[in-house]
Amino acid sequence: MAPAAARYAGFSSRTALWTALLLSGATAGLAGALEVAGPVGQLTPYIPVGYGFAAIIVAFVGRLHPLGMVLAAILMSMFYIGGELAQSRLGLPKSLTDVFQGLLLFSLMACDTLVNYRLRRVGRLQGVR
Repeated sequence: MAPAAARYAGFSSRTALWTALLLSGATAGLAGALEVAGPVGQLTPYIPVGYGFAAIIVAFVGRLHPLGMVLAAILMSMFYIGGELAQSRLGLPKSLTDVFQGLLLFSLMACDTLVNYRLRRVGRLQGVR
């Protein structure tokens, strides 16, 4: 974010950026390989999808803060587990979980819009009788 400060501190911001990109890509690849290999260590024909969309919601709800991301991930896992329980015990459709995730994201985006742009309801003609 501040290349001049990085140069003053004595390290290359370019090197730090590439190191972070390569390290995060390697850990994402490792996580994907473990997910594809499955919990029993064998390849399965079913590869779960939708983790990217859930990660976007986790990042937005967690406000890109490490502690916030952990709490948002716990919240999203509760949505997934609650959705599976509602599906198995109450016979509700699986898409209900996606609806709740979407509602969470859109309500948070609406609140951000209202707070950041200070949208206010204006009366008819104030001061004129």
